[in-house]
Amino acid sequence: MIFDNLISWFIDNKDLIIAKIPLIIFITCLIIILICVLIYFKSKRRRRHFAFHWHHLMYRLGIRKTISRRYVGRVHVHECYDPLVPLIPNKKIILNYDTLEQPVLIRKNVLKKINKVADSLPDNIKIKVYKAFTSKQTLNEMFEKIVNKILEEDPKIGRHEAIRMAKYQSTDPSGNLGGHETGAAIDIAFCDDSGKDFDYGSNIFDRSTPSYKNVLNNEQKRNRKYLVKKMKRQGFVNFPAEWWHFSYGDRLWSAYKGKRNGGIYGSAETNINGKYQFTIPVKNSDFNKR
Repeated sequence: MIFDNLISWFIDNKDLIIAKIPLIIFITCLIIILICVLIYFKSKRRRRHFAFHWHHLMYRLGIRKTISRRYVGRVHVHECYDPLVPLIPNKKIILNYDTLEQPVLIRKNVLKKINKVADSLPDNIKIKVYKAFTSKQTLNEMFEKIVNKILEEDPKIGRHEAIRMAKYQSTDPSGNLGGHETGAAIDIAFCDDSGKDFDYGSNIFDRSTPSYKNVLNNEQKRNRKYLVKKMKRQGFVNFPAEWWHFSYGDRLWSAYKGKRNGGIYGSAETNINGKYQFTIPVKNSDFNKR
């Protein structure tokens, strides 16, 4: 009886059903796609993988000005054990010892790229290096100073909040986000023969005027673009919030390249029994004694 009624209803509504077939197919496909998406994103690893590349796409499209530290920290590093080597000044490279940790060290392959950048510059332009490898101990001391300064200015906020605020001013050593602790990041500026930096719109380490803010005059914009252009030709990535900061092979570099598994330089040190020790080769006698 039910079967007969169903056949009768189908015959009476045949034209309407045929007209709706494209819509039925479309809805069925949507349901299948939705089920596949739910199955795919059931995995936490896949959700993180998608979020990373979505975040990178938003940066590439200009919707986001920087990539969040959260996603930089999700980059996987496959350490290549490229050694730390001394960065020695020459006629094209000047070292600013007031801001550098001594001895001045950097990854061997990164040093080769810096030398290539220096060789590509006109005779009247030099590279001034402000920061290269920075030890975990130094990073901890710098971070602690910032935390204490914040607490002095406002003791009521508490240490937990002070640490959170300090992370916006300096790298949290416990975060292991790469950077200077890897020996693969470098802070530089181009300068003239006398060692005077060109006009970049702000002093080095002054974060008040990132390149994506439209507050620079034409000369300042040209100087920043020229600096970035020369470094990018050797594979470096510039951190958009700091015109002076460049890296190659660390987590930041890999994140801005859109390579979640692309890091080749991790932290050069690790904490062993309460003491930081190198986990990669170091070709410098002063540091080998540590």
